[in-house]
Amino acid sequence: MRFKGSTTAIVLTSNLIVHPAWAQGSPAFEKHLEKTFSAAVILMDSDVVTFGIHDFDPNEWFNLENEQIGSDESLSLRKQITVSTLPITFELSEEGATHKHFLVTRLAAFVSEQNVEVLGTEFSDQQKDTVLSGYVAYRYQYQITENWSLTPSLGTHLMYYKNDFDYKSDFFNSIKPAIDGVLVNTNAWANIYEPSIKLKYHKDKDWGSWNVNSTWHYFYGYGWGEANHGDVGNPEGWYIANEVTAKYNFDRWGRAVQSVYSSLRRIDLGADTADPFGTHYYYEAAVGWLMTPPFESEWIENIGIGLNFNYGSALKGGSIVLFFNQD
Repeated sequence: MRFKGSTTAIVLTSNLIVHPAWAQGSPAFEKHLEKTFSAAVILMDSDVVTFGIHDFDPNEWFNLENEQIGSDESLSLRKQITVSTLPITFELSEEGATHKHFLVTRLAAFVSEQNVEVLGTEFSDQQKDTVLSGYVAYRYQYQITENWSLTPSLGTHLMYYKNDFDYKSDFFNSIKPAIDGVLVNTNAWANIYEPSIKLKYHKDKDWGSWNVNSTWHYFYGYGWGEANHGDVGNPEGWYIANEVTAKYNFDRWGRAVQSVYSSLRRIDLGADTADPFGTHYYYEAAVGWLMTPPFESEWIENIGIGLNFNYGSALKGGSIVLFFNQD
């Protein structure tokens, strides 16, 4: 399963057409489902993939000629994918404690709609792919020194995948009895377990603050459902996020602090996660404006707006983003 100008969900390719083992489940489609759920884990983690309110090709905006930072194909792909997340973190410890405990929850969804492409030919048939996810994790933070902290975490995802396929072409109508309810117009579930560990360095300065952190994730899960006669497989993957961020405070309006925010991170991918993104690593950079709220709030640390750039993946390109509670 690849993004390749379509989406994270079902892409019918040559290794899935007229497969003699469909009655028992296709190994190729089982692998596709594993990659679909694995890609969803990455897409729903806003710390490693950023989607904005408007996508653009940086080559056009800044008069560049670099295919690794954006293209018509990747821009079309970004516009086909909608990702929504609602993260809520509950702190279970006293402020300033050396040992902190958190309960992390997240509801997330992504939806994509596109025409189907087979062997380089685009058909008029349309499909809509949806993945819904509920995530809960326990997170423990140990303050090693004033600047260094170590945060292991253990979480679990419950994911539901659904494909809706609209038959229009003679080709797909001719094979409908074989694929309907198996490869298309079908659903699947996955329960995925994800341990992670984060090492962070934070430094306050007269002008603001800066951070360096490295987070390591591994996940493994179990799939079931109607798709592929129940052969949904075991999604597995790992990813590493190394990041440096900085805030420069340039003004204050009462309680509200105005800051310039910037970040640069590298994401390394492995197992089922690399193929959908078309790479084993990519970069994301962001720059923008942040403001702390002019009133006291336990829920809002800061808000802002800026630009985000993805370099080197199938989702390469730029986007205008809204910032919320940036570290």
